[in-house]
Amino acid sequence: MSPQERKKNSELKLGALGIPTNEHLPTIEDADEVDLHSPEDVLRRLVALWAVVDKAFLGPKSESTNYIVTHELQTWLSNVELVFLLNKKPTERDGIHFSWQLEALYFFAWCAGLLECPEVPNEESSVKSILGLFPTGSEQPDRLRTAIRLRTKSEILDRADLLYRLHWAVREAKSAGSGAPQGIDGGVIQEWHRAANWMIRYDGEGNWDHVGTDT
Repeated sequence: MSPQERKKNSELKLGALGIPTNEHLPTIEDADEVDLHSPEDVLRRLVALWAVVDKAFLGPKSESTNYIVTHELQTWLSNVELVFLLNKKPTERDGIHFSWQLEALYFFAWCAGLLECPEVPNEESSVKSILGLFPTGSEQPDRLRTAIRLRTKSEILDRADLLYRLHWAVREAKSAGSGAPQGIDGGVIQEWHRAANWMIRYDGEGNWDHVGTDT
């Protein structure tokens, strides 16, 4: 599918749901211009997000910090993630911020072929079905590595384009002082869009801390 066809397809899908679109938004990259992150890259991103989300939700009861340090996986986390993970007394604000990373974890799990993800979020995201794939104790993340079956570039680009246009609609509604279209949670779209952009190396950025979500 060409970028123009992908754009038109996204606009038709959103229009059918009553979600406004902006015909002036440009197309996203052509498939030939995109080099997706590898399955191993995605594995590391999944483990990093699993670690910070676990700590955000469980606080002192979380064992993810110990796991990451014991297995010397600190380089799998971004700088911001690592600071949070190693902080023995993170702020409430940081806890809330990283709890939202559950949405990015969910979207990456979709990219990895581990679960199904709706094109437009219609319920609270959950990763309970795949938690058993993540390592515990002395285990290496081999179970998760083996389970990853990265979706095709076309599938991921289709979703990236749709989220780009959906994020515009959410932001436009917010700036107009109205509710998000169809009651969609803007925070969810923000994290899904960010994850999609990381997958396609949007704007040449591979550092998770600096991935943009321009609309």
